[in-house]
Amino acid sequence: MQKKTLIYGGGAIGSFMAACLRKSNHKIFFMSKKKNYYQIKNNGLRIDVYNNEILLKKYLLTDNKNFIVINSLKKIKNIKFDNIFITTKITENLKQIFNKIDSYIGKKTIVITPCTSIPFWWYLCLNKKFRKKAKEKLDKIFQKNLNKKNLVGMTMWLSAKITNPGCIRVNHIQRGFPIKEVFSKKKKLVDSLRNDIKKVCISPKVKNIFSEIYIKSLNSLAFNLIALKFLQNNKKLKGNHRARQEILKILVEGDRILQLNNIKVYQTPISRISQTLKSTSHTMSMLYSLKNKKKIELKKLWLSFESLIKIINLKMNFTKKTYIEVKKKINEFI
Repeated sequence: MQKKTLIYGGGAIGSFMAACLRKSNHKIFFMSKKKNYYQIKNNGLRIDVYNNEILLKKYLLTDNKNFIVINSLKKIKNIKFDNIFITTKITENLKQIFNKIDSYIGKKTIVITPCTSIPFWWYLCLNKKFRKKAKEKLDKIFQKNLNKKNLVGMTMWLSAKITNPGCIRVNHIQRGFPIKEVFSKKKKLVDSLRNDIKKVCISPKVKNIFSEIYIKSLNSLAFNLIALKFLQNNKKLKGNHRARQEILKILVEGDRILQLNNIKVYQTPISRISQTLKSTSHTMSMLYSLKNKKKIELKKLWLSFESLIKIINLKMNFTKKTYIEVKKKINEFI
């Protein structure tokens, strides 16, 4: 039976995910807005996949019965999705999104949450006394989905951007889309989804989704902070010894949260730095937004860490100092 998948957020990552899943015959409902929506609706969605400067593949998805382009969920009637990917920016109101998608979630629906900040379900891995404190702050709609045990974690280890409305460039794929269920009862559904993604992109198995998600969020914080501080793309950061050392300090400081909660760190900070800076043509997303005078996600990302360290009584002094320094430089954009 054809799987029905909603991609809520038609940015660069959501677009590439659509290409991956159409290859596996998913019926895609693609939620996009503004100029992007009209361009894709009328002329299709173009995705070019590169390895730095080498073009590997081209995809064109056009609006039809199996790739349905929408700008409002109100256009969808009487559907329970198999998969819902939330691929919006973390500045979007996640509570509002979950309320909007609530009626489309069935017993077998899995919901893949955003991964570039620490998600609301992450507290489940904390020590008991910290779990209680975190749960008290949780909104009812998030608690409802925790009770349904329908949540899935997926990280996105690739660099991609919208070059023009409806046109996506994937610059470099690192680890692709590692994915794992938060609750074991959804394992078969997630394994099936991973096999579908792998028709186009790497999707490695994950040993511990809490470690995976946290490390991705920490990487995003560290690399974006330092890219903004020095105003340098990956190629220049790679040659900047001081920048690499400051990234290392943030990663080491952040890894202590995992260590205090007995969660294994599967990649060393040095290996994460090496892996990320392999994409020499890439500019970190927040620096790219800054250069284009757009709002960036730094404050929301930092707040997800600040909230966590308050719960577990830990300090990230160097990271906080760097955040304050960068915030003063670019305050109007965050």
